[in-house]
Amino acid sequence: MARTCYYELLGVERSASDAELKKAYRRQALVWHPDKNHGNVEEATQVFAEIKEAYETLSDPQERAWYDNHREQILRGDDYVQADPYGQPDMSANVSFMSTETLMRFFSVTSFHGFDDSPNGFFAVYRNLFTTLRDEELQVPGSPAEDDILLNLDFGHAHTLYDDGESGRQRGRSAGTGATLRDFYNFWTTFGTRKTFGWFDRYRLADAENRQIRRLMEKENRHLREKARREFVEAVQNLAAWVRKRDPRYKSYVDHKQRQQKLREEERRRCIAEQRAAVVEDASEYVRQEWEEVDYTNILDEHLGQSDEGDAVPEAAAEAKEEPAADSPSTGEDLDCAICNKSFKSAAQKANHEKSNKHQKAVREVRREMLREEREMAKMQKQQQQQQQNETANPEPVPQQLSDSDEILEQMIQELTLAQAHSRYDSGYRSDFGSQIHAAGADQSDR
Repeated sequence: MARTCYYELLGVERSASDAELKKAYRRQALVWHPDKNHGNVEEATQVFAEIKEAYETLSDPQERAWYDNHREQILRGDDYVQADPYGQPDMSANVSFMSTETLMRFFSVTSFHGFDDSPNGFFAVYRNLFTTLRDEELQVPGSPAEDDILLNLDFGHAHTLYDDGESGRQRGRSAGTGATLRDFYNFWTTFGTRKTFGWFDRYRLADAENRQIRRLMEKENRHLREKARREFVEAVQNLAAWVRKRDPRYKSYVDHKQRQQKLREEERRRCIAEQRAAVVEDASEYVRQEWEEVDYTNILDEHLGQSDEGDAVPEAAAEAKEEPAADSPSTGEDLDCAICNKSFKSAAQKANHEKSNKHQKAVREVRREMLREEREMAKMQKQQQQQQQNETANPEPVPQQLSDSDEILEQMIQELTLAQAHSRYDSGYRSDFGSQIHAAGADQSDR
């Protein structure tokens, strides 16, 4: 069956831009959409699927480049295969391997009918194709490990899962195999063939007249083999990627992952919003202190006008310190870093130190510590204010005013109690002191 060029389906030139492709696709979709063709639904459905496939292929830069490079081979399709089933230039080699030209006819939605397990459906057509490719590779001798990998590959059916979770992995494994659908596509998108493609040799080495001609024949044959091998491997890899992109199981897996990513992003944003709300709430309770209004960056300059005894330095001396002469050295007090506890020999050294990451980090640490202490102080003040308000709201009962005689009596009782306490203390002290002297004498006699 002859195929129509994708550019002709969309009605654009081969140099059309993405915007032109999109515009042409929308125009053709309005014409051939099944809902717009009630009298010819079957044909409209088929043409609309081809138009959609053409736009999906040409809108993808990688697939468009592949299509442009193999356009003639893809358009030949079934007609070319009927003339030569395997596209071999020399069938005398007695080989039955699938050719690159045969693979080209599977790069189209016309190769199957519907995404189901029917004989002509998507899953049956490409399951048979990849099974054939696998069996051809097994015909060529290889290592047992590679044979095991090939035998475990299976395209699966319409209900085979793609995901790679622990539970999904067990269900995603094809019956009787140990590989998932993800493993299947990973293998074929990085496929490398065992075939030697010796049937592409143009010359028989036995016909060479001499050694020089033989070497030239070998070089030409090797070149043809490598070219055919490279084209075949690229065709298989691109076909696997093309099939995976249109596989409903892969699309479902991608949608599921996108939903999970969206939920994780929403959860992350919610946590960030809660953290910011908590910070704002703490900031609203924070009471700004007076020391925060002071510019501590110039704290050393504020003390330059004071002497060691604390007396004010005359204005002339202060001006001399603020504007030192060019040849006079800087004072030691100007060149100290109070935060890092360091002294410097020149103002340039101090300036470089203040720009360093270590100094700036120390400054930030000090500021954070001071802010933390101030927050704690603000909370304590708030608690004290709350306590005072509670006491004001619930005052304690005030004792009644005592008369003069009652006051004198109460004072005498307090003095008597105090005298008794002193007497007890003196007697206890004497008894303790006497017991200590007695114990000391006993120790001396023992010695």
